Amino acid sequence: MGVHRGFTLVELVMVILLLGVMATFSSQFIGIGTQIYGDASRREQLMSDARFALERLNRELRDAVPGSVRIEDDAQNGMDQGACLRFWPITTASRYLGSVVSAGLTIVTPDVLPEQDKDLAIVYPLANPDLTLDQGCVYGRCVAGVATVESPASGALSLTMDGSVTEDSPGKRVYFANQQVRYCVTGSSLTRASAAIGSDVSVSPSALMAEHIRPAAYYFYREPAAFSQSEVGVRLEFERSGERVVFNHKLELLNVP
Repeated sequence: MGVHRGFTLVELVMVILLLGVMATFSSQFIGIGTQIYGDASRREQLMSDARFALERLNRELRDAVPGSVRIEDDAQNGMDQGACLRFWPITTASRYLGSVVSAGLTIVTPDVLPEQDKDLAIVYPLANPDLTLDQGCVYGRCVAGVATVESPASGALSLTMDGSVTEDSPGKRVYFANQQVRYCVTGSSLTRASAAIGSDVSVSPSALMAEHIRPAAYYFYREPAAFSQSEVGVRLEFERSGERVVFNHKLELLNVP
């Protein structure tokens, strides 16, 4: 008859030790995998939030009135480097016939008609760095309010302005706008506010566009030696839960004279 033998105490202890070692390594492997997944998720969320804000800013700025784009500090002083970026979105645009140096103006009928007593007409907006467009351009006055708008006839639209502008546009282009938009970084947040042109946009309600921005000396900038008049730089560094993402881009404006 055969003899049946069981496990010795030493063998049981060895098995328990091996299982413990395997469990330890398995838990560490799972823990590292979970941490990597969590880090990647946080980084992706951070990049997604940043991309949303910058894409909206880029799209709005691309169709801004030329010369209306200003980099500012919190007190709305114009400068080459600052925490805020202000511009006028175009409501509609067209080409005009004849000369614009008068109160009357005839334009090619645009898809969206300008609104009287609301829109401003902007012609040849070469910005004076010390002034906003409604205060004056390089050649003098380049902004006038739309006083009346006639009915379109034969592809042309006649309107009158509350005054004349100083200089004709070489391309016979005229832009219309009635709002100003201001993006500002305050603390760790990027916000967006809008208001009627000529009013104080800093007191208007603002919408949160992005969070978790690291403090910096400035966020919007122009480099006179490297940038053209159609370019503005933006540098934002986002940080959250140890994850850091840096966006450093040139934003380009269209229709610059």
